[in-house]
Amino acid sequence: MIEIIGLQKYYNKGKQNEIHVINDVNLEAPECGMCAIFGPSGCGKTTLLNVIGGLDNYESGVLRIDGMS
Repeated sequence: MIEIIGLQKYYNKGKQNEIHVINDVNLEAPECGMCAIFGPSGCGKTTLLNVIGGLDNYESGVLRIDGMS
């Protein structure tokens, strides 16, 4: 199971061109079945998947996969 609580992700944090790409996301995906992520272009879908997959880091929040952070 994937559990996400209050996830936050920024690009260029603290700089003039700071972008808040993941803003307080909460998600609970079951162990079996399918889950779809919908949204307009540029809303952070791919960034969220990269964070879940461990390809990208995040600033704050909780990300647990099978109960492990």
